[in-house]
Amino acid sequence: MNVSRAVARVYAQALIDLGVAGGTLPRIVDDLHAVAALYDKDADFRGFFTSPRVEPAQKKKALDAAFQGKIGREVQGLLHLLVDKRREVVLDNIVDEFDRFRDLREGRIHVHVTSARPLEASEGQEVGRRLAKATGKSPELHEKVDARLLGGLIVKVGDRVLDGSLRRRLEGLRRTLTAANGA
Repeated sequence: MNVSRAVARVYAQALIDLGVAGGTLPRIVDDLHAVAALYDKDADFRGFFTSPRVEPAQKKKALDAAFQGKIGREVQGLLHLLVDKRREVVLDNIVDEFDRFRDLREGRIHVHVTSARPLEASEGQEVGRRLAKATGKSPELHEKVDARLLGGLIVKVGDRVLDGSLRRRLEGLRRTLTAANGA
């Protein structure tokens, strides 16, 4: 097991618990994603935050100056704890685990839909309705267009893939015809 994932789960669950208990979960979500966006997009911030050469006290002082009044005490406390424990590099894993726990708590699943053309709003709603009925959860659709499919959809929910693309059906027909001609 990836140790940083296990550590991230502990921190993420603690943040969820704090947010639920304090009624601050929506703010924690916003604050955590704002810090994560900065971490992902700003190489200077990421380099400073993860540098083992910068003393923890100096890091915490800089974090306080940068984030004071901009993020809540829960996420500010998380940043301080990561600095104290020298676990700054697991921030991205914490965000991933936090989002996963939040999705579980709120009964949400992420559905990746690939189609040959952008889905009409009604088509997306129908896919969502069918998946909600099949899973008992609230689907959040992530759409991608791939003209190579020709038509139909590829729907991925977790590690399950439902390939209803015209391209796959044509490839299956080609294999069947090839096998029939070669027999």
